Amino acid sequence: MSRKFYARPAGALAFVFLLAATAAAQPHTQQPFSLRQGQSVYIVAFTRTLITVGADSEGNGGQPRDFFDFQLDVEKKVRSEIEKWKYFRVADKPSDADFVLLVSYHYSTMEALAVSFDAYDRHFKENFDLDALRDAAYGRAISGPLKLPTLSRLSSRLVKDFRQKLPAAAKTR
Repeated sequence: MSRKFYARPAGALAFVFLLAATAAAQPHTQQPFSLRQGQSVYIVAFTRTLITVGADSEGNGGQPRDFFDFQLDVEKKVRSEIEKWKYFRVADKPSDADFVLLVSYHYSTMEALAVSFDAYDRHFKENFDLDALRDAAYGRAISGPLKLPTLSRLSSRLVKDFRQKLPAAAKTR
C-alpha cells in the first residue's frame, strides 16, 4: 500500500515536469513590432555635444562629457510634418504612445530613430549609446546635409525619408 501511495505523487510530479519542458520548448508566437498606420508616436528632439568639464583657467585637465539640449523647435516642426502626413497620431505623453521617434538635430542634418520605450530608456536616458539605439530601431530616416538648412526643410525631408522607407501602403497617403 505504501508503494502505491508514493507512486501517484511521483507520477504526477513527473507529468508536471514534462508539461513544463514541453511549454518551454515551444516557440513563442509573439509577433515582432512593426510600424503601421494609426499608431501613436511620442517625439523627442535633441542636440548632442561634447563639453569639457573641470578644466582650469590654464586649459589643463577636464573630462569630456555628453551634453544634451532638447530642441523643442525641432520637435514642433517634426510634429507638424507628421500631423500633415496623417499616418501616425502624435502623443503628448509617453504613456499614450506606441513608440518614440528620437530626432537628433545637428545644424544642417537630422536623423530620426523609431524606438521602443525600453530602448529609449536604456540607450538614451540612462546611458547614451547611439549604436545600440540604431540596432534597436524599428525605422530610421535621415535628412541633410542641406546648403540652406532651415528647420522646415529639414523636418519635411526627414518625414519624407521616413515615409519612403515604410511599406508601400504608407507611401500612398
